[in-house]
Amino acid sequence: MEKEINHIIARDCKKILEGIDTGLLKGTSILLTGANGLLGSYIAHTIYFANKFYNINCRLYCVSLHGPNRELKCLSDDKNITFIQADLSEPFEFKEKVDFIFHAACYAQPKKFLADKFKTAYLNIGAVKALLDLAKENKAKFMFFSSVDVYGDIPKDKLPVKESYNGDLSTLSPRAIYGESKRMGEAICAMYRADHNLKAYVVRISHLYGPGISIEDDRVLGNFIKKAFTDKKIEMLDEGASLKTFGYAADAVYMIFRIILEGKDFVYNVGGQEPFTIKGLAVEVSKNAGGIPVITPLAVSTQQHIGSDYKRVGVDISKFIDEFGAVDFVSFSEGIKRTVEWNIQEYGLERE
Repeated sequence: MEKEINHIIARDCKKILEGIDTGLLKGTSILLTGANGLLGSYIAHTIYFANKFYNINCRLYCVSLHGPNRELKCLSDDKNITFIQADLSEPFEFKEKVDFIFHAACYAQPKKFLADKFKTAYLNIGAVKALLDLAKENKAKFMFFSSVDVYGDIPKDKLPVKESYNGDLSTLSPRAIYGESKRMGEAICAMYRADHNLKAYVVRISHLYGPGISIEDDRVLGNFIKKAFTDKKIEMLDEGASLKTFGYAADAVYMIFRIILEGKDFVYNVGGQEPFTIKGLAVEVSKNAGGIPVITPLAVSTQQHIGSDYKRVGVDISKFIDEFGAVDFVSFSEGIKRTVEWNIQEYGLERE
C-alpha cells in the first residue's frame, strides 16, 4: 500500500461495524459511485474493514471521476475491491452482478457544482435513471444521496425540518440547479419504487463534516482549517450568524448502512442534532489549532458566499431514531477535533 489507513478513520469505521448487521452484507456485491467523496470514502473503508475483520467477502466496485485518490489506494490490498474511473455524466455500462447500489456521485461543494451546472444536473437525473435501470436488472437495493437543499429556505416554525415538508426552493436561486436536480432525482426514485417495486431509498444529507474535509476543500470547514494553519487566524466574511446542524460523517454512514440494509420507509433525513453557528464552527477550529484568533469584521465583506447558502438548516431525524433506535453521535467538539487532527497528520500541519 502507498500509505497506511489513517487511525482516526479506522476507529470510526470499526464503530460503524459494531452497530450494523454485517451478516446482511456477506457474499454480496456493491456498486459505489462518488467513492472519492467524504461519504463514499467512509463507505469504502467500512467495507474494507468488514472484509478484514468480519470475513464477509463483499465485492466492492468504487467508481470515481478521476480514479482512486490516495485514501482509496490504501484499500488496494483487498482483492475484493475494484476501482473504476468513469464520468457518470456520460453513458456508463456496468456488467457485473450487484446487490446494492450507492449513488453518492455529485459535487457537494458549491464552487464545484456551480462550475458545471449541467453536469451537476445530469448526475442527479440521467445517472440516477441509468443506475436505477441497473438496480432493476439486478433486483438490487438502490440508495440516492440527496441533500437538505431540497428543502430550500426553511421557515423557523418548520425547524428542525421533517421529511414531510415539501420545501421552499426558488428556481431562480443561484444554487437551484443543485437542489432542483436533487428533487428530480428523488422523483425518479419514487417512480421506480412505485412502478417497478424497486427497493429504492433516498437519504437527505445535511451539512456533514469529518476526516476527509481538508485544507484543499472549498467548504467552510476546510477553509477555516486552512486559514487557521496558514494565516494563523480565521477572518470571517460576516458575523457568522447562519445556524446549521452539523453531522459527523461516520455517524451518517452508520445511518446509511442501517437504512439500506433494513429500512422500511423511502425518504430519510441524515445528519446530526447539534446546531452551531458558522462563528461557533470557527471557534471550535480555533480551539484545536492552538487558540488562534477568530476575527469578526466590522463591516460585511464584499466577497460573497458561494451560491448564497441558506441561513437556517436543521433536519429532524426522529424518523430514523423511531425505526432504528438512538444514535451514539460523536459530539461536535470531538468531531472537529478529529477533523483537525486528521488534517495535521495528513498534511504535516503545525499548531501555534
